[in-house]
Amino acid sequence: MEPLIINRLHEELRTLEYIEGVIGIAIAERNGLLITSRLPRDIDERKFGAMAATMYNALETALNSLGKEEINHITVELNDYQLIIMGGNNKILLISLLELNANLGIVLIEMEQIIKKIKTVIDN
Repeated sequence: MEPLIINRLHEELRTLEYIEGVIGIAIAERNGLLITSRLPRDIDERKFGAMAATMYNALETALNSLGKEEINHITVELNDYQLIIMGGNNKILLISLLELNANLGIVLIEMEQIIKKIKTVIDN
C-alpha cells in the first residue's frame, strides 16, 4: 500500500483515540499484516494484527460452512480488556482494544464511520 494512503488511514484512526475507554486501534489486512496502528507501545502491533485476523477468518470460515451471513463485528471480552474486530471489506480489518467499561455503542458507531472513510481512501 502506498505511504500516502497509509498516512491518511493513520490519521483516520485518531478519531477513535478521543473516545473514552479506547486503548488502541489498528488496521490490518485480512491475512494479518498490519497496515497502521495507534496502539500503546507495550503491545506488539504485528502479533495484535495477526491474532485479530486469525480470529476473524476462523469465525468467518465456521459461519460460511453453516451457510450463515457475513460477520458484522466480533467482540471478545478478556480479563482486563475488550477487543472489537470489524471487517472493512475483503481486504482489511479494523481492530479496537477497549477498557472493560467502554461504551460499546459509541465505539461501534465510530468504527462503522471509520470503515466508510477507509473504504473511500482505499478505493480512490
